[in-house]
Amino acid sequence: MKRSFQSEGVIEFGDRRIPYRLVREARKRFRIVVAPDMPVTISVPRQATDEQVAAVLEAKKRWIARKVDLVALFIPLPAPLRYESGETIRYLGRQYRLKVESGKPAPAKLKGKFLLISVPNKQDTEAVRATVEKWYRNRAEEIFARYMEKCEEVAARHGIPKAPFKLRKMKTRWGSCSSKGRITLNTYLIQTPVHCIEYVIMHELCHLKHHNHSAAFYRLLTRCMPDWRQRKEVLDRIALSRE
Repeated sequence: MKRSFQSEGVIEFGDRRIPYRLVREARKRFRIVVAPDMPVTISVPRQATDEQVAAVLEAKKRWIARKVDLVALFIPLPAPLRYESGETIRYLGRQYRLKVESGKPAPAKLKGKFLLISVPNKQDTEAVRATVEKWYRNRAEEIFARYMEKCEEVAARHGIPKAPFKLRKMKTRWGSCSSKGRITLNTYLIQTPVHCIEYVIMHELCHLKHHNHSAAFYRLLTRCMPDWRQRKEVLDRIALSRE
């Protein structure tokens, strides 16, 4: 079992004091996450020295301060769903209402501005949850595959190979690319506009050539998707789901 060791600290930037959580764990690289519903989290290799951690914090404190300010502008996190009629859900950047009825079990169906749910007992929120989540996952599998193919066609012109992808619920990331070239997309990405989905896919595809965020990585991303900054700006204002 992997064990992690946590401590807390404060980053001083000008007259600001930004609290953070430091997590030492079995990993190779430093990682900094600033999310709407949690403090700044800095994950570091277990063997990293205090001096190395201090150097990273010093180098990144301006970026962290800007990111904290950006998070303050996020679209507010939606409250966790109760899975009742009348609640709002997001799908491809648009809002829809849940309409839950008691009846014969059936797959969820989008009709107009409603997502229709039929379960034996509409008070059974777990059955409603399972139906909604299955619908999200099915739509994500279909739509992500479509845009993965589209992005791969562009990426291939820049020497980027194809890669398999899988879906997973993630709390702090829209997508990731492993060192072995496997791409993971957050199931909740299906809630965002299509141009944001394309951006995340292209971003992760570019990591197949540059597994970092170096200048070379961003040059490649710009060649593949010249307007990626505008797409990222939209995505950065969308908070990850609490579900």
